[in-house]
Amino acid sequence: MSNRMTKNPATGKVLILAVLGLLATASTVGAVPQIMTEYGDIMGWRNADINAMGGTGVALYRGGMSNIYNPAMLATADGGRFDLSFSLEQEHEDRFQPLFDSFDSWVTDAAIASNRDHYWQSGFALAGRPFGEETPVRAAISLVDRYAFGYRFEEELRNPSPFPPGGGEPARDAIIEERTRKVTGTLRNLSAGVGVDVDPKISVGATLNYAFGKRNEVNSVRDRIEADNSYNNEDELDINGVNFILGARVVLTERVELGLAWESELSADGTLTQAHYNAADGVTTDTSMDAYYRYPQIVRAGLTFRPQTDPRTVFTIEGEWTEWSELKDSQTAGDEFATPLENTMDVRIGLEHLFYNGMPLRFGFRHFDTYADRDAGSSVFSAGVGFNAMEGQISVSLELGKITSIQPHQFPYPDDYFGDSYVTDPEARVEDTRFRLGVGYTLDF
Repeated sequence: MSNRMTKNPATGKVLILAVLGLLATASTVGAVPQIMTEYGDIMGWRNADINAMGGTGVALYRGGMSNIYNPAMLATADGGRFDLSFSLEQEHEDRFQPLFDSFDSWVTDAAIASNRDHYWQSGFALAGRPFGEETPVRAAISLVDRYAFGYRFEEELRNPSPFPPGGGEPARDAIIEERTRKVTGTLRNLSAGVGVDVDPKISVGATLNYAFGKRNEVNSVRDRIEADNSYNNEDELDINGVNFILGARVVLTERVELGLAWESELSADGTLTQAHYNAADGVTTDTSMDAYYRYPQIVRAGLTFRPQTDPRTVFTIEGEWTEWSELKDSQTAGDEFATPLENTMDVRIGLEHLFYNGMPLRFGFRHFDTYADRDAGSSVFSAGVGFNAMEGQISVSLELGKITSIQPHQFPYPDDYFGDSYVTDPEARVEDTRFRLGVGYTLDF
């Protein structure tokens, strides 16, 4: 069965596009909800055709992106393939507190903070037969954002007094504090994979991943009433490591294929540098120490069904199990978390229908748990189309997902906030909505 969309002679354009792809993925910033800022995002970006189908790929050939899902699927390639993609994400975060009247009766949930930010990501992959057309070995390289950390929170703490200012009192609605938490950085994967047919119905593959990147976090408070309470803390973690993925593909029937993959633990080691400034003494304290993240193993399984339709239709479903409870962090004393991380299941469903004019229409659904809270899951709906252009295929996708969770405040609120008129709950209901628009280009050669 052919996976090539547009037959095209080998051209020097591929090399040029590959270089552009590497440059495009050199620096990206992904959007992440607060609940996943610590160890990275689960809802990663790969390519427009992939994300439009719910992020599926364990039992489907995805060009060089099969490195990340299941390298055994590389064995199904019958030629070379180049992929380059970009995405723009809009991140909405709204935080709510319960509002009670003077009789301690709940009135409504009042919004206490709202942030809107934009981020972008990219992906690059190249697959083919570098050892010649006669060899059964197919290979691929790819560069993708594996775990993004990007997040920003800003708020102004204002005087809540409903009365005109009196003697010595701050003005009504005057800014008391300006608070900012900003997390940037991405852990990327530079991957090389191979796939080979064992027999007509069984294929195996392996991927070697080099993970590298930084996580930078800044927490800043500017107190306009008591200047000595101001501070600025910056932590930067620079890590890298290596892990691998083993995969298998089994043709169950003429129209049904099974994909299996196992990803080993990722030991990412590096250096943690800290710069903490306290306005009370005007001193900045700089420290540096060895640090690491030990990301857990991952198991993936997928099933693809190709019904007997003309034009063709492809349906795929898969699951990804991650043992987040086994993650280790050098910054956690004794490797014991105050709140243990939760193991997660990520279920993905994708559908692609090809029209008579050759245009594919894609739909997807995805539901995944979050490792920081077992009760905070996310459902993602996606759709996309593709059309032939520039000797290849251009794909467009859109995704919409939402996570609602109960989270501690980013910064504490005063206990005597306008006397005892305002009582602050220690946690807030956080609604995070993500809208992502993606564009990808695929060239077969």
